[in-house]
Amino acid sequence: MKFFNKFGFTSVNESSSRSRRKFLRNLAQAGMLLPLAGGMLGQRVFAQTGGAQRVLFLYYPNGVVPYNWLPNQGPGSISGSQELSFGLGPLSSWHNRLIVLQNLTLDIGDGAGAHYNDMRGILTGNNQIGYGSASVDHLIAEQLGNEGVLSLGVRTGNRSDIMISKPRNVESGARPIPNNDPADAAQKLAVGISGGGTGGADPDKQAYYEAILNDFDSLADVTLENAQRDKLSLHENALKRLRDLAGNQVGECSFNTSVMSDPYYASSSPLSPTEWQMFPHLARAQVDNIVGAFSCGLNRVATLQLSKGDENGNLVNYSYDECWQMAQDAISQGIQHSNGSGPVGAMTRWYNEFASHSASHRPGDVPHTAQVRWYHSLLAYTLQQLENKGLLDDTLVVMFSEVGDGSKHGGAAGAVTLAGGAGGALQMGRIINCGDGANNGQRIYGTHQLFGDIARYMGVDSLPERHWSGGVV
Repeated sequence: MKFFNKFGFTSVNESSSRSRRKFLRNLAQAGMLLPLAGGMLGQRVFAQTGGAQRVLFLYYPNGVVPYNWLPNQGPGSISGSQELSFGLGPLSSWHNRLIVLQNLTLDIGDGAGAHYNDMRGILTGNNQIGYGSASVDHLIAEQLGNEGVLSLGVRTGNRSDIMISKPRNVESGARPIPNNDPADAAQKLAVGISGGGTGGADPDKQAYYEAILNDFDSLADVTLENAQRDKLSLHENALKRLRDLAGNQVGECSFNTSVMSDPYYASSSPLSPTEWQMFPHLARAQVDNIVGAFSCGLNRVATLQLSKGDENGNLVNYSYDECWQMAQDAISQGIQHSNGSGPVGAMTRWYNEFASHSASHRPGDVPHTAQVRWYHSLLAYTLQQLENKGLLDDTLVVMFSEVGDGSKHGGAAGAVTLAGGAGGALQMGRIINCGDGANNGQRIYGTHQLFGDIARYMGVDSLPERHWSGGVV
C-alpha cells in the first residue's frame, strides 16, 4: 500500500504493520496520536481532550416554576436515571450528561425588571452594553475562526431590540433577528457545503482514517487508565466522523431543505390552533439545522432563541398538543397552583389559558410548568440528535432563560442546565447549588462566571470583557 507516502510515511506492507501498531500504541499512551494526525491532515475537527469543540446556547422564555423544576435530590452527583423533577423529567435518561445549576444569579445589568431588558442582558452581561462589544456567543466565535455564530430562532418576533445574541459593532437595540424559517435556514446552510471544498470522496484520506481506526482494536487492549480510555473513545469517534466526511461528503453533509417553513413567525396577530401546532415541529427542525451545521463543520457556535419574553405577545403559547399532554401529566401527579387550589380549579385555569403569562406572575400554574417540561424535552431531542451524529462527546449545550425567581422579574434563582460531553473536560452528572436563591444580592455564582467557564472549555482563555470571570464549574 502506498497511500501513506503523501502523508510523510514510508511504504507500508504486512511486515511493517507490527511496527506501525507499536508506534501508534506509544503515541496513544502519550496522548499524541490525534495531534500528530491533525497536523498531517490540517483538520480542525478532531476531538480535543480537555475542551469542547462546539457550543449551543439554547434559550427559552419566561423562566421556570422553581419548585416544579428544582431537582428532587440535593447538590452533588446525580444518583441515577430517575425523573429529577417534573420540569427536568425528559432528561432522566441523560442524567450522566447533565450539570443542573440551581439558584444561579442571572447577570443582566442595570435596569433589569422587564423581560426585554433581561433578554438583552442574558448573553451580554449588561442590557445597556455599547456598540462595540458583543454577546458571549460572538466573543467565543471570534476567537475560534471565521465561521461566526449560527443564529436561529423560532417565532422570536420582529423586534430587534429583544434578541439575545449581539454581534460586535451593532447597537444593543438593533440586534439582528435570527433566521426563524427552518426551510430557509436549511437552504442557506446547504449552499455552504454544495460546492466549496468538497469535491467528492478522497480515497487517500479515507484510507488513512481506516488504517488508524483498525489500530484502535489493538490500542484498546493496552492497559490504560480509565481517563486515557475515555480520551481514546473521543478520538475514535472523531476519526469516524472524519472518515465518513472524506468518504461521502454529500451523504453526511446534507440538509433537509424540504422542511416546513413558518410564515407566521413575525405575525403580531393571534395565531389559529392549527398554526400553533407547528411550534414543536419548527423547534425540532431548527435543532436539526444546527446539528447538521455542526456535523459538517460549518459552525462551532450556535444560538437558538425560542420565542421572546413578551408575556402576551401571542408568540409563546401552551396550546399545542404536546404541551397539553404534559399539562395533563402534571395534573395527574398532583401539580397545582401554589395557593393550594384543588384539581378542578387548576384544570379550569388550564382550559381557559390561551395567553403566555409566565410563572413570575402566577407561580405554579400548570400550563407554564408543562411548557418548561416541554422545553427540556427539546433539550433531550437535541442531545439525541447530537449522539446520532457522533457529536455529543465533544459538544456543550447551555440551556437558560432570562427570568430568575418565580415571584419577581429578578436575576436571582436562575435555572440553567449544561448538557453534553464537553470533550471530557467537565465532570457531568452533577447538581450544583450556586447561591441562596433569594433576590437579596447575596449571590455566590452567576452567569458572568459560568459563561467565562464555557469560553475556556471552548479553548478561549481570555475574553475582552473582564466580567466573564469563571469559577462555577
